[in-house]
Amino acid sequence: ATVLRGSLEALCDGVVTDAAQVKEYHEQMLRETIGLQRLTNDLLDLSKLQNPDFPIEQTEVIVQDVLSDALHAADQIARKKHIAITREMSEAQAVVTGDYGRLRQMFMIVLDNAVKFSKENGAIEVTMTNDQVTVQDHGAGIAPELLPFIFDRFRKTPSEENRQGSGLGLAIAKQIAARHGIEIAVESTVGEGTAFTFALRR
Repeated sequence: ATVLRGSLEALCDGVVTDAAQVKEYHEQMLRETIGLQRLTNDLLDLSKLQNPDFPIEQTEVIVQDVLSDALHAADQIARKKHIAITREMSEAQAVVTGDYGRLRQMFMIVLDNAVKFSKENGAIEVTMTNDQVTVQDHGAGIAPELLPFIFDRFRKTPSEENRQGSGLGLAIAKQIAARHGIEIAVESTVGEGTAFTFALRR
């Protein structure tokens, strides 16, 4: 917000008049606005999910379907960094009761992070057994001192890849998991990668 206000004041006061600079200021303002919109939406999501009275859909959801849906979207993101996402899913359908859209959001948060912190031409493996989903990347990893706090609000790794994040994604994923009786856990080694595990309760 401070950057946005400063840019607007510079433009309104006529401090910046060169066409190229004006364009640069407009682009910066757009980036800041998108970031504020993302933060606002994430805060609203988290507030709703933390309220036990906020209803979520309660229908039978096939986990393979929602995971495949999330993977399809993640493939589009991964392609930009030439990252291959491999998947191995059990044939036996895993069914949970809950909200398809929220579950997709939960998987997407973790998949998006896996892509974000993976190197160019890297690989991500997604495996699903009858009662567990694991997303394994081979990226930067998470420092041991940060690992216990990654599901806290506004906690994010101090890196260039995470500069534009709101710091709320994993807190939202944790709340979605909790509302569905899913236990989400993480293991990580710096320089080797990170694995998120979703233990399903059916």
